[in-house]
Amino acid sequence: PTGRRAEKPSLPETAPPSFMSTFSILRKGSVDATCGLIITLLSVVDVALLLVLSLSQTVASLFKGVTRSSSDLLLSRPSVVVVGGSFSGLWAQRALSDSYDVTLVDFKDYFEYTPGVLRLFVQPSWLSRLSGPLPRRRNKLVVGEVVAVHPTEITLRTADGEEAQIPFDYLLLGCGSSYAAAPVKASPREPDLPSRRRSWEEAAARLARASSVLIAGGGPVAVELAAEVLDAYPSVSVTLVTSGTSLCSGLPAAVGEATARWLELRGAALHYSSRVESVRPDSVTLVGGQVLSADIVYPCMGAPPASAPLEGSLASQLDERRRLRLTPQLQPAEQNGSPASGWSRVFGMGDVASLPAGELQLGHTAELNAHVAAENMRRSAAGRPLEEYPRGAVGCERSPRVFCVSLGPHDGVVAFNGLVLSGAVAAVTKRILEWTKVAACAERPVGVAFWKFGDAASAWLSMTVLPPPPPAPHEPKVILLFDGVCLLCSTFVHFLLDHNADQRIHFCALQSEPGKDILTRHGLPLDVSTVVLIDECGAHVRSSAALRTLRHCGAPYCFLYALAALPRPLRDFGYRMVAASRYRLFGKDDGSACRRMTKAMRARFLST
Repeated sequence: PTGRRAEKPSLPETAPPSFMSTFSILRKGSVDATCGLIITLLSVVDVALLLVLSLSQTVASLFKGVTRSSSDLLLSRPSVVVVGGSFSGLWAQRALSDSYDVTLVDFKDYFEYTPGVLRLFVQPSWLSRLSGPLPRRRNKLVVGEVVAVHPTEITLRTADGEEAQIPFDYLLLGCGSSYAAAPVKASPREPDLPSRRRSWEEAAARLARASSVLIAGGGPVAVELAAEVLDAYPSVSVTLVTSGTSLCSGLPAAVGEATARWLELRGAALHYSSRVESVRPDSVTLVGGQVLSADIVYPCMGAPPASAPLEGSLASQLDERRRLRLTPQLQPAEQNGSPASGWSRVFGMGDVASLPAGELQLGHTAELNAHVAAENMRRSAAGRPLEEYPRGAVGCERSPRVFCVSLGPHDGVVAFNGLVLSGAVAAVTKRILEWTKVAACAERPVGVAFWKFGDAASAWLSMTVLPPPPPAPHEPKVILLFDGVCLLCSTFVHFLLDHNADQRIHFCALQSEPGKDILTRHGLPLDVSTVVLIDECGAHVRSSAALRTLRHCGAPYCFLYALAALPRPLRDFGYRMVAASRYRLFGKDDGSACRRMTKAMRARFLST
């Protein structure tokens, strides 16, 4: 294995240590002050919204004359059981509680913001900012561990060891995941906040006594834990071992580079391409036999799904990673992808779900799952066609990638799709996300409103200005449909053949039979006055199609995609002006404009 430990860099002579120390203190103070100011403003807005909502409800009840009678309240409504009190489960609970009889089931009675818990290893008192009671104002709350799932009921074990059955009309499974490095994920042994607080205090006390720490793993959890330790205990020796060639390999390369630079500047030893064979409390053994020792070892090598309750009746629907296979509508699926018989009223979401290729297991992704699961539950109850994931949540075939990697309390890396920012802005962003998410899960209006706006904004940005990273080669190609007799269109196709470096764009004439079939599948009429682009975000026409096509070209042509920020009616007006006179100005393609094509070029034209 190739381990390297960077010495802490000496300061230049022009920057005395006292100056740098003062600058560091001022920088940390500015982060704390900024976060405090924003959170205070959000708290004021929250109180104001609570007052407005309370007043509006009072006025509404006065206009109705009398509130609903108990018989009205007991009027039969479909019963919905939501398993899991974390991101996906609580999103579904908020979305459905006003219209359905919702029962929320979890082995604990509190919510904990998991992406922020690594700080609790060094500051257990922070738990009060990351947690709160599970909601029960508009729903029932049942505290117990689910041990079995059946098509019409679930079986759970309560704290006193008794088993009980809860019947349902619809079931949403957001069981979550477990984690080897205790106490990163809560367990049934921590059913309430006092017991959870004790676990974190014990973990923090153990770390405080250590002089060396070894972290097995190279993902965001491993990186955040290493950063928290180095920030709180600069003298502790921290070693991080990963089988990959970089840190945070599932995220953009800039994230791994920024986090590695931060850790190495603080003296961390990073071992790349080092596969772990076994883990002990004070050592790890690498493939090949080398043993690395430390006072504490934290295994941070993935989060297996908490799918034990599904091992019985849904065993054949679990994949090789023990995640629940799902149809595009998020219902249990057989190995061949077809819906599992008898499970049409069950939906999966979050860490227990087997997501489409390229999807990351993130809190934001889990909530997008819940968007579609909750909507499809409604549609199923109403007998309407179901939505597909992720289009039903974000309007396109690829969901946004939103994540933030903390590097101690005052630094970090935040990314949205391909945009990566590091430094204090990431630290401020992480704290605002923490506060608003805890508020949303407590059903406080400012938190709910913040995330409704955030989800809508992230979906819009992904479809327009900041699309997700390009899909892997095995994923669907991009198809450009064009007027086969328009000389201007043919010239544009030739231009793309020369400048589409990744060769993802395939071409098809609108008038051809394959072209007509593609238009029919996407619900579009045959209209030769516009090019049509089919990509991971769906079907696009006129100026949107042309600009999204240029996005696949090299510089400087790809920069023209910035024009997509202009209002679409304005863009389409100019497009229609050119399209209306294209035959008169540019003529028709009579075949004389054909070029000699290679076999690879011809393969990009869909003619059959």
